[in-house]
Amino acid sequence: MTMDISDIGLAPPKMQATKEQMDAAKVPYLFRDFCAHLYIEMEQCRKTHPFMAGPKCHAQKHAYEECQYREYIRRMRIAEYKRKQEAGDE
Repeated sequence: MTMDISDIGLAPPKMQATKEQMDAAKVPYLFRDFCAHLYIEMEQCRKTHPFMAGPKCHAQKHAYEECQYREYIRRMRIAEYKRKQEAGDE
């Protein structure tokens, strides 16, 4: 019996930012992932507080980096799952 990624809780999260929102915010293609909505918030904060972005936008930056870390861990678990399936270790 083969299991799917979604069966083990590693399904991708729902995309919260639409293509139109990312286009309007001019999000670079490199950052158009599951954390794009947080990237948009962080960049809006940086534009609002250009000289005090560090202390004023700390919460937004932290939320974005935490989202990126969770996505990295999810991808590593998927890679490990696939490696085990190919080796027959199920």
